[in-house]
Amino acid sequence: MKSLMLFIASFLVVIAFSTNVEGQEKSQRAFQGWSVSTYWSPIYCDGEMVDFLEGGTLRIHYLYHYVHGKFMKQIVQIKGEVTSDTGEVFKISERDLYYPDDETITVYWKYNLRGNWGTHYIGELAADYFTGEIVWIGKSVCPNYDMDE
Repeated sequence: MKSLMLFIASFLVVIAFSTNVEGQEKSQRAFQGWSVSTYWSPIYCDGEMVDFLEGGTLRIHYLYHYVHGKFMKQIVQIKGEVTSDTGEVFKISERDLYYPDDETITVYWKYNLRGNWGTHYIGELAADYFTGEIVWIGKSVCPNYDMDE
């Protein structure tokens, strides 16, 4: 949740810069940078949540796209590590896409998580940017284990 708050704060900073973007001659602009944050993501296998990763240390590269001064999308690349509640340490490689519509911003992300105990999760999710509610669970690749164990 902390990373969600960081993204909201960075989004507001970019909105402040958008007044400069609108006054410039070119119709398309991009704004990019680096930041450090923590992680937040539920992990789903076959539509069921099997883990929740939060905290850790991340390096984040973000890129905002504007057309005629209007925010069109944001691309975020995430690398780092986070420890699960089980104690397993996961290396994170993730790509997030933020798309605004009339009512909210939808965040789509694809994650690749490799644990030091051999667990490997690959998946896709989408959430409402402002509420954090998961609105779509995409395909996932998870370790072979019995969900009832």
